[in-house]
Amino acid sequence: METVFDSLMNREKYVCKVCGKSFRSGSGLRIHMKTEHAVRYYGFRVGMPVLVLIMIIAFTGLTISFPLGGQQTLTATLTAQQATLSTSEQTSLRKAPEFSLPVYDLLSSTERYISLSDFSGKPVFLEFFSPNCGHCIKMIPMIEELSKRYGGEMVFLVISTPMREQLKNVIEKYGLTHTILIDDKYEVFNKYDVEGTPTFIILDSSHNIVEVIIGERPIEAFTTAIERAIG
Repeated sequence: METVFDSLMNREKYVCKVCGKSFRSGSGLRIHMKTEHAVRYYGFRVGMPVLVLIMIIAFTGLTISFPLGGQQTLTATLTAQQATLSTSEQTSLRKAPEFSLPVYDLLSSTERYISLSDFSGKPVFLEFFSPNCGHCIKMIPMIEELSKRYGGEMVFLVISTPMREQLKNVIEKYGLTHTILIDDKYEVFNKYDVEGTPTFIILDSSHNIVEVIIGERPIEAFTTAIERAIG
């Protein structure tokens, strides 16, 4: 079967069909194609993953925003049957990485830090949040409801991108009540392999990752995972 590369060159004379240059060997021509005509040479291999992603987005509809650094956010729409990474299939009870982040507190000028280890022996609900993420905003009432329902048995923490002014506006407008931490260098985002917001990571009392929930989901998806983490 002829490949994309084969169709772009004359293998007997080693002539590039794109620009017409001649080469003494097929390997020389191949190197030329990789360096000078990379889009054509790699086009199929690069294009297929993108095509697959587009098909996934088209058929499943998951909504997720990807922080690009600074104050930019890339949003992909993925909604209907959105992605939940289950304990047994994906996380395999992986130990949650330790972290220490500053608390964002509008009522105090004194900087204080919170670490995951501060809550040893307690289940923890981590919400990775960005104040300019529309999907995060939509989830606020539900997460507040979960915090009221399970706050006596589980610690709720918001880990936000470093957009303090926007975060202040969101807190004042929507009345966020649980503890908010600022990840200035996206270090905790990276430790937990978070690529988009909102992402919710639920830990049991030993701080093993019980469930990862990405994007907008019904409240039942959260209550099931929380009750499993609480045990």
